[in-house]
Amino acid sequence: MQWIDGSDIDINQYTGETLCEKLSLDMWDCCKVEQWSRWADFIQVAYFIIAFDTELTMEGIFTFLENSIGHYAPQIIRAFRAITDDNDADILEEICSLCPPDIMRSKFLENSHQEYEINCFNENHELKKEIIERITELERNLYLNTDFDMWSLLFDFVDKKIAAL
Repeated sequence: MQWIDGSDIDINQYTGETLCEKLSLDMWDCCKVEQWSRWADFIQVAYFIIAFDTELTMEGIFTFLENSIGHYAPQIIRAFRAITDDNDADILEEICSLCPPDIMRSKFLENSHQEYEINCFNENHELKKEIIERITELERNLYLNTDFDMWSLLFDFVDKKIAAL
């Protein structure tokens, strides 16, 4: 199998956990997010979850919504569902329905004079207080802020995919 940088890799030498560790170390150095769709589905699942976790841990949900990784929210939601983590998928889906990442991101693009027809912004083009409060409440229920071990689901998912190769 080819690795994300194009080199050959014996994927069977890895467990789900060790492969995810390798992905987390290699992902930001070799490739752009746009290239992720070229990889095996199970690699994409791991990548999108790891990227989301990185963004959420470092910057929080509002930066995720503003950042380019937020554009990939549908893929991240699908990744959570693929590993059977419907709770986090549902929470992220609701967050994105309250304030779609592409709309949030366009608000911060330089020279953007677009009028927003979305109801998450007030007349000053700022997120409404009630939207901020609801998103904050939802974020508190994501795996990162609870005792839920989403990582074991991801590692088991990758283990099964490696075994099936």
